[in-house]
Amino acid sequence: MSDKKYVNGIIIKEKTFDNGGTQLKMSIKKDEVIQQLNELEDNGWINLIIARRQNPSDTGITHYTYVDTWKPSKKKSVEVGSEDDLPF
Repeated sequence: MSDKKYVNGIIIKEKTFDNGGTQLKMSIKKDEVIQQLNELEDNGWINLIIARRQNPSDTGITHYTYVDTWKPSKKKSVEVGSEDDLPF
């Protein structure tokens, strides 16, 4: 398994409300993130994973972001015979 490619310049903090609801607040350092995303782009797409930290940081950061490097395996094509092989 390859090392995770973390996306720098993104800060994510989760807030829990008294009623049990939650929200994620994401702050983005635009120039730094755009530069990284341009380097990571694959056919116009970048797949990212947002994961919860085991413990919040001292500044309250609760989540982090890294690149999802999973790619589907190529499907094997089915060989089609000639017209002579058709049953009709």
